[in-house]
Amino acid sequence: MGERINISEIFYSIQGEGVYQGIPTTFIRFKGCNLLTPCSWCDTVYARNGVGNLMEVDEILDKCISLEGRTYKHWVCVTGGEPLFQPDGLHELVKKLSKYGFQVEIETNGSLSKPLWWTLVDSWNADIKCPSSGVCGVSKEEDWFDTRPCDQVKFVVGNREDIDFARKVIMRNAARNPVVLISPCITKDNQPIMKDAVELCKELKVRFSLQIHKICFGIDRRGV
Repeated sequence: MGERINISEIFYSIQGEGVYQGIPTTFIRFKGCNLLTPCSWCDTVYARNGVGNLMEVDEILDKCISLEGRTYKHWVCVTGGEPLFQPDGLHELVKKLSKYGFQVEIETNGSLSKPLWWTLVDSWNADIKCPSSGVCGVSKEEDWFDTRPCDQVKFVVGNREDIDFARKVIMRNAARNPVVLISPCITKDNQPIMKDAVELCKELKVRFSLQIHKICFGIDRRGV
């Protein structure tokens, strides 16, 4: 019997953020998170605290294949929770998905180091936690900026302090490799911070990333 992974949900939608925004994607959401204090902007609390489903890697692969009638090089996004909180199962899953022909993106909270096998993944998307997250300082900045041009680091910004923090981190890593994303929090009254985020992107020539799935389906919807 192979590795079993605690899974919160598997669904087919479009990628709502990052460099692959808008692309039809199958999502595998892992259950559980390594952060003892949750990020204040966590939008998947159910994956942290809710009930999961233990699945074997082959079951997960079969589910991905059945959801969409997969075309070659179809994207799969492994997210959470925190995927690296279940490292052995994640490694086996990535190998199986890649062998079958899927392209794999992994979203991580950035508080755990890259695994030795990290180059098996087509694109990593790692958070660098800003002050308003409540967990600023947990991110392994040096590790996640030391990646490839196909990888991503993301700053979720909710106020001016976050904007200033992101500017400093980006400037001291200006010569590093990954795509840098500025993602303003989606709230009912965040228009000012969206404008500030745009100005920061213009200033530093980094990429603006708005969570379009929340605009299309609402802030608290699951499986979208």
